[in-house]
Amino acid sequence: MSEPRHEAPGPTREPGSARPVRVVAAICVVGLVLTGLATWAVARVDENTEQRLLEVQTRQAAAVLSTAVLSIQQPMAAALAVEAAAGPDRGGAAFTRIFARNVGPDQLFVSGALWRHEGATTTRVAQLGVTPGMDPGGSEVQELLSRALAAETSVVGRVEVGDQLRIVYALADPDTGYIVYAERAIPADRRSPVDRDSAFADLHYALYLGPSTETADLTTTDVDPDSLPLDGDLTARASVPFGDTELTLVTAPRHHLGSPLSERLPGILLLAGLLLTVVAALVAWKLVRSRQRAESDTETITTLYQRVDSLYGEQREHFVGLQRALLPQVNPHIPGIEMASQYVAASKGVDIGGDWYSLVAIGDQQFAFVVGDVSGHGIDAVAEMARARFTLRAYLVDGDSPEDALDKCSRQFDVADDGHIVTALVGVGNWGTGEIAVASAGHPPPLLVSGTGTDFVRVCTGPPLGVGSASYRPSTFTLDHGATLIAFTDGLVERRTEDIDTGFRRLVAAVEAVGARPLGSLIAEVLETMRNADSADDVAVLALRRTTA
Repeated sequence: MSEPRHEAPGPTREPGSARPVRVVAAICVVGLVLTGLATWAVARVDENTEQRLLEVQTRQAAAVLSTAVLSIQQPMAAALAVEAAAGPDRGGAAFTRIFARNVGPDQLFVSGALWRHEGATTTRVAQLGVTPGMDPGGSEVQELLSRALAAETSVVGRVEVGDQLRIVYALADPDTGYIVYAERAIPADRRSPVDRDSAFADLHYALYLGPSTETADLTTTDVDPDSLPLDGDLTARASVPFGDTELTLVTAPRHHLGSPLSERLPGILLLAGLLLTVVAALVAWKLVRSRQRAESDTETITTLYQRVDSLYGEQREHFVGLQRALLPQVNPHIPGIEMASQYVAASKGVDIGGDWYSLVAIGDQQFAFVVGDVSGHGIDAVAEMARARFTLRAYLVDGDSPEDALDKCSRQFDVADDGHIVTALVGVGNWGTGEIAVASAGHPPPLLVSGTGTDFVRVCTGPPLGVGSASYRPSTFTLDHGATLIAFTDGLVERRTEDIDTGFRRLVAAVEAVGARPLGSLIAEVLETMRNADSADDVAVLALRRTTA
């Protein structure tokens, strides 16, 4: 028998566990890679979302600051307007009465003053509150007042009084030379009342005066000033107009602004491991749906804003209709007198103003007319207009002279309580002789167009209604046959970029350029020439022409 043959051994096969190990290893590698990528992607989305939310809340906080700035400047503007209307003979009494309510330990300002610039000197007229931080006799305050006279808005500065920082404001009326000066104290803890608004609830902030974020320009903050500036990858910045400068707001989040899930999700993904695909898919779906909802909300908000704009337009039409309803619908017939009138609403804004005109026949030979203006806009201004119009009309119908009607009517108003300045031009004429007497309560004089030329009637101008005790003096002139008298409110001649005398000269030129026209056509042409497309003030015009004998 032959011996059996022994074959050489073949290659060794892998153990049964080797392939699963490789598969598991591959899954682990793929899982780790996918987990790392998903974690990085979600972290980036969360970071971008945080930045967007921070920017949105920063804009909301900036809007709160803008409102606070307006609340600071409004009392200064009101006091300046009242003092300018009261005139230099009052010695700052009107300013003191109006502005004193805003000065004190718990008020807007700790110190306030009224200055007046005449010639080459600027002198202090009245002082309220504590001693000002800026030396009234020093060059620093004189430089601030000079800036205010040259600026179209308020000017802002800062001064340190011991350990206390104060913000300094100055607002001027170049026409009268009056300047309101005020100081507002920054609390020792550098906290501002506005940061208690809900818009600041989730934010750390630092507020600087001017565009710089240097420590020297810091005004208020809710963090330790030694830890400033706020920096890092997650900060936002906004600028708020502030007089002749600006406020720079820098913010950082107090905590995670998004949902708790988006904050913890990167860690969850790192721990999820093998569940990465399911978790990533669910999170991606959730993030996409959140983004779609945000875009849908944006479209909805845009649509709502468009609707609001439409409603503002409708509201403006209703308000203008209300204003016109309070004006005379038909002028009375006055023998020998041709008349025309027109009211034009402001080109800008929603609220209506308080401009009006009135014409009334008195007895057999006389007639009376009134053209007036109430400061401000809105329903309150219209209510004041209606009260002034019907009060003056009642006195004139009773036979009072222009000066007596104004004197009696002025007692019915108080600018400090009403919050509006009311001006009026009142005239009483005899249509047979053409003799007219007029009196003015702070209102522009009427324009007389006659054969001898075009010029404004010389009127003795008294203070606006309700400013205080006042006497009004009449001025008389004769309206010759063929002559035209044009009474108007200041919106016809005033422009922000020029003085009132320029507007008066432009009106004379416009009337002369139109020439001899029917009265209605003349008024329409003059309004077309004088009105500014961006005008923010209403205009009322009343014209009388004595027909040729």
